[in-house]
Amino acid sequence: MSETVQQAVLELYEPHEGQLRLHSCPARFRAAACGRRWGKSLAAVNETAGYSWENTEYPSWWVAPTYRQARKPFNLALRAFKDAIESSKASEELSIVWKSGGRTEFVSAEKYDNLRGEGVGFMVIDEAAFVSKVAFEQVLRPMLSDTMGRLLAIGTPRGKGGSWFYDLWLRGNDSREADYESFHFPTASSPYIAESEIAEVRRILPADTFSQEYEAAFLDDAAGVFKNLRRCYGGFLEAPSPAGRYVMGADLARKQDFTVLTVIDTTRMQVVAIVRFNQISWEVQIAKLVDLARRYGATVLMDTTGVGDPIVEQVRGRGVPVEEFIFTNASKQQLIESLAVTIEHQGIHFPDPEGCEETQVLVDEMNAFQYELTKTRLVRYSAPEGYHDDCVISLALAAWQAEHGSSGNVLLVLEDFEQISPF
Repeated sequence: MSETVQQAVLELYEPHEGQLRLHSCPARFRAAACGRRWGKSLAAVNETAGYSWENTEYPSWWVAPTYRQARKPFNLALRAFKDAIESSKASEELSIVWKSGGRTEFVSAEKYDNLRGEGVGFMVIDEAAFVSKVAFEQVLRPMLSDTMGRLLAIGTPRGKGGSWFYDLWLRGNDSREADYESFHFPTASSPYIAESEIAEVRRILPADTFSQEYEAAFLDDAAGVFKNLRRCYGGFLEAPSPAGRYVMGADLARKQDFTVLTVIDTTRMQVVAIVRFNQISWEVQIAKLVDLARRYGATVLMDTTGVGDPIVEQVRGRGVPVEEFIFTNASKQQLIESLAVTIEHQGIHFPDPEGCEETQVLVDEMNAFQYELTKTRLVRYSAPEGYHDDCVISLALAAWQAEHGSSGNVLLVLEDFEQISPF
């Protein structure tokens, strides 16, 4: 061992009682359902650093649902262990080489097929309920097989149905599963969160939201905006039919988001087309929108807020009828709540995500979609930080037009017209 390594020291944190229980568990596969602000990220970052400091044969991995979420623990590790780090990469790849010779990679599960390959000795899956079942079963879990690697899955629960995180948590509660262990850490079990704060949150949040987010409870249905999603599964994506009557909802990309075009056959309230793309010029986006609207015989309802007028005129100039819409916080609330009611009453149908990649993205976004109360007690709907909501907005626009439109129109929301880079 070199003199540099001999002098280097990895100074870990002082865990509270619950964190110590988590670290002390020898099980190969651990699932920790944690309430908000309990300290799961701090605990997992320290355990990841400790593993890579002592093990150099295989790397450790931190897997997050999105790239932005992967960057947060990466930055935390850089700050906490700067004296123990030999080098790091912080551009498109997030990685740390430790002075002991170990290595840690921080990756996103968004494009999980790109993660195939390397064996991993220790893996943290953060916000595990938001990482898809396909990503876990087909890519992440196999990476631990040849190395006999260990797994720590952490996060706030997000319902029971179809969740690999919940399945893993159940196995950890089964005394016959020696390699598995589960932990339940509500926010109140952290010594650093005041009781008065928890009492205030309990007072203002709906009961199921508080149970899920702060008590870390697995509910039968995720405590989110949209209920009964599974009951809406049905039908297929399909080409236009002479018997159909179609509307389309379109949400254009801003910055790194996606443009999503959703088509509904209003005779059956069936989603028949979902087109999703990003990082192309406005001209190409408009061409794709116009082509899809023409093929299905749909018309367009477009937001004219701000610089939306030029886009409206370009679509009109290509012979597509356009109606106008003003997109505000109030109108967004009305739009989302209308979709939530429609879904709760099974008033719309879309293909089962098990066999449809497009609706898998849609369902993932809908499960993640949330609301918050502002300081003035207004309701604000949005995706959590680091997530997309383009599919949700596109579907909401199409559903609104199907239920309230006069002649079958597209509602086009243009929230941000900053230029996006072409291919």
